[in-house]
Amino acid sequence: MYAILGWLNVFLLVVMTAPYWLRFLNNHTLRLKGGAYGKTIKVLRTIHKPLGIAIVLIALVHGYLALGALRIHTGLILWLMLFITASLGASFYFTKKKPLFVWHKRMVLVVILFLLIHRLFPNAVYTLFH
Repeated sequence: MYAILGWLNVFLLVVMTAPYWLRFLNNHTLRLKGGAYGKTIKVLRTIHKPLGIAIVLIALVHGYLALGALRIHTGLILWLMLFITASLGASFYFTKKKPLFVWHKRMVLVVILFLLIHRLFPNAVYTLFH
């Protein structure tokens, strides 16, 4: 079950970041205007916030099911980065302070980096400190 939740989180992360990378692709290659593209971006932006809450909660359950307890692990570090990213996003939503939004976007890159570390080297923390 924890493996399914892990892959669900990866899928949710792809969907949550889609407005950014779809806009990037559109500006640099596709050059679509309005229509289905505009509606898709609007839907993705609408579901971004609820998915942010969901990914933080599902990741916590995923980690607990995988390890059975709270342990220092690449997954815990990844979850902390997700939590910080979600907190920055929520803080921006309530305060509208642009630096919070900038850091929210920067933290997504950190989350992706730690996701790769978690997938490729799940025992990296244990290896480094033992």
